[in-house]
Amino acid sequence: INDSLQTAERKMGDKFTRIEYETDQIKDENTDLVAQNRNLVFLFTALGVLGLFIFVIKIQKAKNRELLFKQQQQSANAEIYNLMISQQNTIETGRIEEKKRVARELHDGVLGRMFGVRMNLDGLNGFQDELAVNQRTNYLSELKNIEQDIREISHDLNREKSELINNFVAIVDGLFEEQKKTHKSKLITIVDSGIRWEAVSNSVKINLYRILQESLQNINKYAQANIIRVEFKKAEDHLILKMSDDGIGFNVKTAKRGIGLQNILFRTNECDGVVDIKSKKGEGTIITVTLPIE
Repeated sequence: INDSLQTAERKMGDKFTRIEYETDQIKDENTDLVAQNRNLVFLFTALGVLGLFIFVIKIQKAKNRELLFKQQQQSANAEIYNLMISQQNTIETGRIEEKKRVARELHDGVLGRMFGVRMNLDGLNGFQDELAVNQRTNYLSELKNIEQDIREISHDLNREKSELINNFVAIVDGLFEEQKKTHKSKLITIVDSGIRWEAVSNSVKINLYRILQESLQNINKYAQANIIRVEFKKAEDHLILKMSDDGIGFNVKTAKRGIGLQNILFRTNECDGVVDIKSKKGEGTIITVTLPIE
C-alpha cells in the first residue's frame, strides 16, 4: 500500500511539475509576444513619423520649387519687357530723327520749291504768248514732281509708323533668325497680316513670346524634327499661335507633367487662354495656343 501511495504521489508531483513548467513556458511566450507587439508598435510609429517627415519635406520642396519658378518667370518677364522697351526706345529715337528729317525736307525742299513755282506763276499772269505757255507747262510739271515728293515723304511716315507698331514682331523675327542659324530644322513662319499688334497688351506679348521660345526649345531638345511650322492667326477677338513639327512625338498625358509643357500651360493660364496639345509617337506634335485680345 505504501509503495502504491508513494508511486501515486510521485506521479502527482511529476504532473504538477510539468504543469508548472508548461505554465512558465506560456508566461515566457506571452512575455515575448508582448515585447514583440511593443516593438512592432514602436517600429510602425517610427515609420509613420518618418513618412510624415518625408511628406512634409516633399511639400516644402514643392513650395520652394514653385516659388523659384515664379521668381524665374518674373525675371524672364522683366527681361522680355526690358527688351521690348529697349526696342521701343530705339524706334522712338529713330522716329524723332525721321520727323526732323521730314521737317527739313519739307522746309528746305518742298516748301521752297512750291514758293518758287508760285512766284513764277504769279509773274506770268497776263502773258499769253508761246513762251509764257511753255513756262506754265514746265511749272505745272514741277508741281507734279513736288506732289510725288510729298507722297514719298508720306509713305516714309507710314512705314515708320508700321515699324513702331511691329516692335514685337521684330523681337519675334529675331528669335526666328536665331533658330534658323543655330538649328538644322527647317523653320516655316506665317503671320496673319490682319493682326493689330498695337491692340495686343504687353502682358499677352510677353507670355506669347515665352510660349514660343519654350516650344522651340522643347522641339530642339526632344523632337528630332526636320520641319517646324509656326503660325500666328487672328480669329475674331482671339489670337492663335499654332506650332507643329514632324518629329518623334510623345505621350501627352505623361509629358504634361514635364517642366516645359507646365511652363506653356502656366503662361497660357496667365492670359486666360487655352492650350490644345496633339501628339503621338512617330507622328509629330501640334500645339495650339488661343489667347483673348481686346
